[in-house]
Amino acid sequence: MKRILLRALRWGAVLLLVIMVALIGRGWYAFRDRVPGYTLDVKIDAAPSQAAPQPLRAGFGRVKINPDLSDPKRPVWVAGFGQNRAATALHDDLWAIACVLDDGHSRVGMVVLDAIGFFHDDVVAVRRACAAEWKLDYVIVCSTHNHSTPDLMGMWGPHPLKSGVDPRYREQVIAAAARSLGDAVAALQPARVAYHEIPMPTDGLVADTRKPIVFDSDARVMHFTGIGNGHTLGTIVGWANHPETPWSRNTELTSDFCGFLRDALEHGVQQEGRQLAAGVGGIHLYVNGAVGGLMTTHPSVTVRDPYLDQEFKEPSHAKSRAVGHQLAARILPRLHEPHVSRYDFAPIGVRARTLEMPIDNKLFLAAAYLGVFDRGHVRWRHLRTEVALLTIGEASIACVPGEIYPEIINGGIERPPGADFDIEPVEVPPLREVMPGRVKFVFGLANDELGYLIPKSEWDVKPPFLYDSNGVYGEINSCGPEAGRIIHAALAELCREMTPVAAGE
Repeated sequence: MKRILLRALRWGAVLLLVIMVALIGRGWYAFRDRVPGYTLDVKIDAAPSQAAPQPLRAGFGRVKINPDLSDPKRPVWVAGFGQNRAATALHDDLWAIACVLDDGHSRVGMVVLDAIGFFHDDVVAVRRACAAEWKLDYVIVCSTHNHSTPDLMGMWGPHPLKSGVDPRYREQVIAAAARSLGDAVAALQPARVAYHEIPMPTDGLVADTRKPIVFDSDARVMHFTGIGNGHTLGTIVGWANHPETPWSRNTELTSDFCGFLRDALEHGVQQEGRQLAAGVGGIHLYVNGAVGGLMTTHPSVTVRDPYLDQEFKEPSHAKSRAVGHQLAARILPRLHEPHVSRYDFAPIGVRARTLEMPIDNKLFLAAAYLGVFDRGHVRWRHLRTEVALLTIGEASIACVPGEIYPEIINGGIERPPGADFDIEPVEVPPLREVMPGRVKFVFGLANDELGYLIPKSEWDVKPPFLYDSNGVYGEINSCGPEAGRIIHAALAELCREMTPVAAGE
């Protein structure tokens, strides 16, 4: 009996050791650095271009990123809302849309994906897929944060423990993003740029579903036209709203209001053969802004289509179209204005660097361990991410690697009673106060998706919840209470380093 017992104990110890080694091995594999040694510290001064101005050149390109829906054995999981939402059809095309700008001294590229989000490791893969002869000094990859596109992050698979990312589709998107940049390089031509800030009322358009009520409401536009004929080459449009208009029951892939806006800017708006609004041609990028907090066209919001004179409340593709038309109705008149200052050169400046983001969210750590999140960690409980600040003539662009709360950008951070940290606001001054330039863009979900970036004084996971709310959705989908402070501080530092310059005639 003793021999049997000793043998059982020995085998039990061996089995326990094997399990421990397997668990440790799984942890090592899950949290390994996917791009070991990668670091980035870009410093491009606009001063040389300002001192010896060269003609601005701009180019645009786009490549479809529609997934294959033909194989029922390989369902395409729709991102956003909940798990087990398989795509049933393609309502309209999804795109990787790129713009490349060259001031004669420096060249930068930006590509925007109709996607829920793209991790920093994948952004690095896009950069490495770019050909050396394209001579891109810096590349930005953004996501529109569309909730009716394939899962590219992992959270929305068939169940919470299974990633929804199809590796083949991820590679397709990486290749398409790089190819769109190459097409934009090939399309480079002398251009003029005009800058617009366009008031965009929020009533009947977008709601802030978490107090304090602070919006990043206005639209900002860079409009590029050809030197020779004045034809539109393309635009960069920045505005802040979650593209989730069809809402949670939709299973048709769609570019949401982003696509309807782009189509209206290019082709105009027609109905039954009648031209209701004239487009300007070209290729158009829609870039999301400060959507934290949570900026969305909620089902409670009724949206009026200004061209079709119809109202839509229930989630639908028609409601998405109405949102796109609301934006187009305010942007198109500006693009058609004949007497607008247009600049032949726009000096480019860049400050960009990688940084480490601590992960306090245990759900994020568990998702990484289980392979639901397939991204590397530079060390235990720390991700590599990136911030950037660009100046393009009179415009500046703050590249934010997540969904930042508008009060960090525009001001209005509160110190509500009962918050988890009884402190004064630390993400001050607001970033737009320290950004250089006249027209100040915020590119959300730029070069990464870290989730919500929340003011620390508004962090709230312990009941009673602030403002009589009934949940902590933002905090559940955030790296932790320090994330907003870290990103704010990093971007503020880049702003202090950047020397503002003006565009030239």
